[in-house]
Amino acid sequence: MMPFQTTTRVTENTYRLAEPIGILAPQFGVKTVNMYLVVGTERAALIDSGMGIGNLREEIRQLTALPVIVLNTHYHWDHTGANAQFDDIALNEIELDLYAPEPEMSAYRRAMESPDVRAALPRDFDPATYRIIRQPITRKLCDGDVIDLGARSLRAIHTPGHSPGHTAFFDEARGALFTADTAIRGPNYACFPGSDPRAYAQSVRALSELRGVKTILPGHDEVVTDPNFLRALADAADAALRGDARIAQTNALLKRQQFDFGAFSIWFPM
Repeated sequence: MMPFQTTTRVTENTYRLAEPIGILAPQFGVKTVNMYLVVGTERAALIDSGMGIGNLREEIRQLTALPVIVLNTHYHWDHTGANAQFDDIALNEIELDLYAPEPEMSAYRRAMESPDVRAALPRDFDPATYRIIRQPITRKLCDGDVIDLGARSLRAIHTPGHSPGHTAFFDEARGALFTADTAIRGPNYACFPGSDPRAYAQSVRALSELRGVKTILPGHDEVVTDPNFLRALADAADAALRGDARIAQTNALLKRQQFDFGAFSIWFPM
């Protein structure tokens, strides 16, 4: 049986585990939700835990026997779904109350009744029991915190906008920036409850000004190897805030509007 996660090696001791969220939730316009395993000499960090479908813990054990800390970039269900499979969980302290309630997943359980979706799920997975169990947070993250993995470290960078406590992680020694949902070569959302377009633009600008970024590892879709992408995204967010960007489409029901910039787009409230 094929694993639900597709694992690829990004660089030495860094792995991308991708899940096909586009099959289950096509409305978001992305194909995958990404997790990243960053392995040091003493422990490993799992940046996000995906949708909670399948045995992610076993997949991680195939890659490392070291203790694992889960670093949640933010509280959304598709980034915290498998937290319950792990014991050590970190999240920005701003989002502790947002994380606490168990998400309502009935719409996704219904989506899993589709033959196409069912075919993509693990054979032993029962859609009727799908839920996101809220594993307690064991470490509260703050801006600037350094997570020491042994001969390797990650610096937490508070990047609000997509969500209030959204956090990126920077492996400065290797130039690897884990941006989660702040910088995606695809749709970038700052229009959800708790989103803040102005904070989003400021966060992207701050990331674009980091020195030494070589690789951008987003929360959805493909890894980006052009650091100039961050500056282009920051300029686009500023243009959208000023009203200088073309509105590609609007969603009156959800009160959202999309600004299209070709290789990526940005969604702000109407």
